[in-house]
Amino acid sequence: MTSTSIYALGSNGSGQLGLGHQNDVSMPTLLSVPEELAHHKIVDVAAGGNHTLILTETGNVYASGTNADGRCGFGAGVDSVSQFSRVRLSCGSHQDLNVELCAATWDASIFATNHGVVVCGAGAKGELGLGGGRTSAPTPELINDFPPESTEVVQLTACMGHVVAVLSNGDAYGWGVGTHGQLGEPREDVWIPRKVRDVPFKVGGAVCGKDFTCLFSSSEEGHFLLLGPSKRDRYGIRASVPTVLRGWRQVAASWGSLYVLMPSGQLLAWGRNDHGQLPPAGLPSLDTICAGSEHMLAVDVNGQVLAWGWGEHGNCGTPVDERCDVNGRYNVLEVPKGKITVGAGCATSFVAISTG
Repeated sequence: MTSTSIYALGSNGSGQLGLGHQNDVSMPTLLSVPEELAHHKIVDVAAGGNHTLILTETGNVYASGTNADGRCGFGAGVDSVSQFSRVRLSCGSHQDLNVELCAATWDASIFATNHGVVVCGAGAKGELGLGGGRTSAPTPELINDFPPESTEVVQLTACMGHVVAVLSNGDAYGWGVGTHGQLGEPREDVWIPRKVRDVPFKVGGAVCGKDFTCLFSSSEEGHFLLLGPSKRDRYGIRASVPTVLRGWRQVAASWGSLYVLMPSGQLLAWGRNDHGQLPPAGLPSLDTICAGSEHMLAVDVNGQVLAWGWGEHGNCGTPVDERCDVNGRYNVLEVPKGKITVGAGCATSFVAISTG
């Protein structure tokens, strides 16, 4: 039987770490979780501004953090939870939906389920995808007529204000904030899922930064397309990201940077580095990566969990410099050995360790 232990550290002012209190922590701290969560493999962690979602291999979702606008999916009457609790999604006649994928904007949650895409929470610029003027969904709602007939959502990703869904036919659709060109043309906020136009390859995946989206093909073909930022490219990300990079293993994005893990374990990156977000010198060979808002987590080939970047809330562990960053170096987070899954959000870090 699988046994999963979850450790968390970082920003916790709304209980989004699931520790049972609302204090930041700067060292990996073991969570007390429901028994069913402790016995299933975690496949994804999605984090908004003040809430966190955990998805298991069984299609169950657990949430912690603020729920004042319904973003965790608990419905009316629950302002917040400070420990991870099971979310039972229901829309109309569809009860206890099975969740296949999940993502989060700052104030909303998005779920790809066996009956379509379900959203809840708030979004002032189309983040819910429910149509013009719909800025609130206090209870879970189904996005009408999405995905298109004969397709399914194979990847779901989001950042602060926009969402991108990759479909089984190689198309990408997006909604939410689009004024920086992160959802393609025309550059405008998008209130219902809109196909990203003029992509010269079949989309295999996507990642979202604050003002950009990176679409990419299969690893073998290696095509990359960066959408946005259309205005000032302050950190040079649009000018730096290659259009072809074959053989990569994993792609991730923070608010202002893009990361590509290569088969050799080398981590390539472009973009913002004012808090040490880009890979520091001397990184060992990496096995997997995960990007937070402005910090990175990685698991090296020896099973160590590494953290670097913006660490103001303790999300990179200790020590930090005078700006509360882990800049030009990395910390090793002390956690037990096992099969490790890492997740990260807005100054939050999660390490799930499975055994058995």
